[in-house]
Amino acid sequence: MIVNHFNTFPYGGAAAAAKRLHREYLRQSIESRFLYHICDRDPPTDTSFHHVSFKTEDLSGWTSTFKKMSEKRRQKNVCRLYDEHVAPRDSNLEVFSMPGLLNQTRMDWQKWSADIVHLHWMAFFADYPSFFGSIPNEVPIVWTLHDMNPLTGGCHYSGGCTRFESGCGNCPQLVNPGPRDASAIGLELKQSVLAEKNITVVTPSHWLADLAQQSNIWPASTRFEVIRLGFDLRQFKPVDENQARRSLGLPEDTVLVGFGAEDTLNLRKGFDLLLGALPKLNCDTEVEFVVFGSGKLPADAETGGKRIHELGYLDGQEKLNSFYNACDAVVVPSREDNSPQIGLEALACGTPVVGFNIGGIPEYVVEQETGLLADAESPAHLAKRISELVNSTSLRQTLGQNARAFMEAEFDIERQAKKYLTLYQSLVLNAPKIASRCPQPVS
Repeated sequence: MIVNHFNTFPYGGAAAAAKRLHREYLRQSIESRFLYHICDRDPPTDTSFHHVSFKTEDLSGWTSTFKKMSEKRRQKNVCRLYDEHVAPRDSNLEVFSMPGLLNQTRMDWQKWSADIVHLHWMAFFADYPSFFGSIPNEVPIVWTLHDMNPLTGGCHYSGGCTRFESGCGNCPQLVNPGPRDASAIGLELKQSVLAEKNITVVTPSHWLADLAQQSNIWPASTRFEVIRLGFDLRQFKPVDENQARRSLGLPEDTVLVGFGAEDTLNLRKGFDLLLGALPKLNCDTEVEFVVFGSGKLPADAETGGKRIHELGYLDGQEKLNSFYNACDAVVVPSREDNSPQIGLEALACGTPVVGFNIGGIPEYVVEQETGLLADAESPAHLAKRISELVNSTSLRQTLGQNARAFMEAEFDIERQAKKYLTLYQSLVLNAPKIASRCPQPVS
């Protein structure tokens, strides 16, 4: 069996999840390839990682003039939609990505043919008509959703908007919204392109699975599954707290509470709500905060006199493991989220989590078992729950022990890989042309 994992970048949260699965299959001697399109950092040196270049359409012959004119019209329409609705958006808003790109992304299927096409985060990678048009309809596509973008007209989190259920349009996240704005046209394009495809949608949370099934994008035969994220628990694991703190230059004699995000200034991740909670803390002991991610603390931020250690962007699993072990608790104050990996990585290290009761977070922050839940977007209640953990060493220890056991039972990479392999097998067996190479799941 050949499995192709596609992700826009070779870095970031979705890529990390995809790479763990990819490497686990390589460990099991299953032929797996990781294909990416955009990399503005040092490219991966792993030979199983491939930068995808796209096949140029042959415009020779008597139809070339018509094809060129058609492509020019298509590109003009893409530019119009982008310039009118997307380009003028506030840069602080959550990303909005259109399914029609300026350049076609027609994949060379002869070069990259596979038994299973496994898609992950595909924004800015796939121009839907050309990319999906280059994958034969009979080939099973497994699409792991890391946010809402595949099921909407372009937004990655809808902010409670349900227009994607009926066709989008009048999008509250666009400039100059209207019945035929970029969201409506984007949803319509996705629906038409995917109509004949053999798609199975997989989500890491029941929250996202429920939303995915409300969208009218998917073909009628689409299968929906929930498979939890998988982590290498030999890497994310409890280590000596003081050693972890020394490695990051953090104090050893105080309670430390952590927060992390790819971009700390992303409003959806709720760093501002955590800052709003700091003056409201009621702690019996000294507590300091540790933050990692790109973005700087606002100069005028009110911290209630609490010291905040800014670590910047943490590159590499070892540093992340040290961060989680250095913290007595980790806060996940997202306004809207699927299954944020920062909280899961913390639990794997035996560190309890405080999070808002939204999205997929309560599916792993189990109240009084692996962490504590706060009312959505309430800095006051968030402060109360953080204070409870800071004030009780025994509670932190109990929740931390439970957290590690929970991860071992539900989120181990071998468990995830087995579930996906069972899914692959069932899909390939229903595709006669490629059924002969289907392996049995690893027991």
